[in-house]
Amino acid sequence: MQETLKRLGAALCACMFASCLAIHLMTFFTTVSLVWILPAVGLLAAAVLCANAIKTKPRLSFSNDKYAFLGCVLLVYAVLTFIYFYKTTGGASSVGIVDGHYVSEYQGHTIRTITEKEYRAFPNLWTRVMSAWIAMAAVFCARAFTLERLAE
Repeated sequence: MQETLKRLGAALCACMFASCLAIHLMTFFTTVSLVWILPAVGLLAAAVLCANAIKTKPRLSFSNDKYAFLGCVLLVYAVLTFIYFYKTTGGASSVGIVDGHYVSEYQGHTIRTITEKEYRAFPNLWTRVMSAWIAMAAVFCARAFTLERLAE
């Protein structure tokens, strides 16, 4: 049963990473709704349940660990993606139409008037940020399953 959960957890992490990668790449070519991230979140929850069921032990060693290195690279990329989002939107938490003008908003207050292109790109930017964060989580989660397998 333990081995089955390890394989299932690793497979869930691989599927989660692949779906986030596909969604992330699609955001560069077309508009992708944030709703498409929800299956990846479900896969993450299932992988964490598998990890808890096999009671993986946290390991702090990063020497010769490709998953930890890739996870750290993805963490840096996710942070840079968030910074790009913040700089591009001016810290806006949403967009809307007020008096026939497209505006960016923060906590219900209008920050500035934006173009229609910026208005349409806003949800796509959020999707890009979230897909980067969840892909990073997938790699760190997969690390638990692969290290457990290598330790046996």
